[in-house]
Amino acid sequence: MHAIVAVIESGDEVLMVERAAIDTYPGYWNAVTGGLDDGEDQRAGCIREAFEEVGLEIIPVRKVWETITSRAHFVLHWWQCELAGPRDVTPNPEEVGDWQWVKRDAAHLLPLMFADSRWFFREIYPVTRRP
Repeated sequence: MHAIVAVIESGDEVLMVERAAIDTYPGYWNAVTGGLDDGEDQRAGCIREAFEEVGLEIIPVRKVWETITSRAHFVLHWWQCELAGPRDVTPNPEEVGDWQWVKRDAAHLLPLMFADSRWFFREIYPVTRRP
């Protein structure tokens, strides 16, 4: 199955969300993520997931990375995204337990993250993102 990771930027910050208590892996932090619907392209998936999870309108700028989850359940397509409207977050409580805007260079310091997410924000994103 394919999924997107929408790294939503606002200035020098990125939006990080904590998975809801009723979600799989509750308490884990990451950017907005979600599976692609049948026939849905990656850009459309980023736009849909950002709106469904946090109520934001975004523009997917470019794909910056691709990885496979540790148990090979998902191929993750990581996208650099920018806001297309206000940065007022309206979290969907079924998917998001908490959220915060975090400095790009500090995102990897959140306490509970998947290893590939921590690696992405520490090593990959700083060299692949474009201003």
